[in-house]
Amino acid sequence: MQSNAMNYRLLHISALLLILIAIAYYFHFLYQHSLNVPLGDDIYDVLKVMSGVVASQDLGAGFEILFEQHNDHRTLASRLMYSLVLLATGEIDFRTLTFVANMALPLLMLVLYVAIPESLPRLMVLLPAALTILQLRAYGITLWSMAAFAYFYVFLYGYASLHFLHRITLGRFFLACLFATLSTFTLASGQVIWVVGLLSLFHQSFIHRSSSKIFVLLWILVGASVLLVWRIGLQTPNTLWAMLEQFLLTPEHHVLYTLTLLGSALSEHMVSVAALAGAVMLISLIISSLHGYRKRDIRLELYCWFIVFSAAAMVLGRAPYSTVDYALSSRYSFPSVLMLATVWVMIAVRLQVTSWKLLVVMSALAAAYCINSYDRYSEALQPHVEKRVRNYNQGKYWAWYRPMKETKAIVTEAALLGIYNPPEKPLPEPIIFLPDVVQDEDADLEKK
Repeated sequence: MQSNAMNYRLLHISALLLILIAIAYYFHFLYQHSLNVPLGDDIYDVLKVMSGVVASQDLGAGFEILFEQHNDHRTLASRLMYSLVLLATGEIDFRTLTFVANMALPLLMLVLYVAIPESLPRLMVLLPAALTILQLRAYGITLWSMAAFAYFYVFLYGYASLHFLHRITLGRFFLACLFATLSTFTLASGQVIWVVGLLSLFHQSFIHRSSSKIFVLLWILVGASVLLVWRIGLQTPNTLWAMLEQFLLTPEHHVLYTLTLLGSALSEHMVSVAALAGAVMLISLIISSLHGYRKRDIRLELYCWFIVFSAAAMVLGRAPYSTVDYALSSRYSFPSVLMLATVWVMIAVRLQVTSWKLLVVMSALAAAYCINSYDRYSEALQPHVEKRVRNYNQGKYWAWYRPMKETKAIVTEAALLGIYNPPEKPLPEPIIFLPDVVQDEDADLEKK
């Protein structure tokens, strides 16, 4: 008995050390390769907005700028984070923003850890999820601060909202509404948190009968108010009814697109592999939801449903204008990565996995996946960062469908206002991935 207890203690310590090493390595990667150079929406959602806020005459005018829509989104929550960074540091440094945006990942892991019952080896269960999250499949947004804020924090806020809705009290209800509002004002897909939150309260009120039905009514009222405010002055052809009409015209396309997006963590090139993975995870979620709906704590299932509904919302906006393989893009892969991590924790909790051999095997598989991602996706990321540095050294600031003259003027204005201090030119050529041939040549030169 003492020997078994010692073995489990050593495994827990090892799991904690491996999680800390994974976090340290991930942020070391950010430290090495993040750039203080705006990219795409960084120019319009960060620099242009912050310049407008700094130059505004009063708080009301400044808030109006923060509230303005960005494409089909309201990014007020992210803009408040940019403002806090600006107040704290005195400038907008995109390296700093990249670090702050990626802090959402260990915080998501913390939320998952709290959802694991104390009766299980929590750190050993968390380890495969941590190794799944802390890797480079989502390389398209890893070093892109605005996009990282959007895709990472929309889920962090959503998970936090669902966490506080569990075992509801008045104080926890307030926090749940706050985080749901932040999720809504991070990405358009964050609006589905009000639907998933309603499921949580229905479960507590009508199935488990552990909370007052008043919370259901209050949640509907608060959610309706927030969603109404979200739509004030919104201008977009992608209305809910327009997107639903598109779905009814091509339902098979939308379903395949959704499954592919959900499973894209496992493949960047093969729709069949990604769609199959997405279908397996969705079926696992349905089975777990049906089998465990009478349990008191269904947070893990609700986290997964939040991802599924968010992915479906993303597909409604993307599917009419692109082929299914577009769902494999790295910038859209984070929901799948988080789904994979959360489904594993859900299965481990529902099956009460305590076998250290199984946990070690799953951790080894997740470690292999993580290590392979740094090799494979570093190579994919290299040309992206090269182009970013090359454009900057040439005085070009790229943003999709925006003229370079306009983007350069925005960056120049931010620099004149003292908000943004561009790094000295020329920036050195980035080295994220070196082909084996180059590495071999370098080794030969060192020997000589």
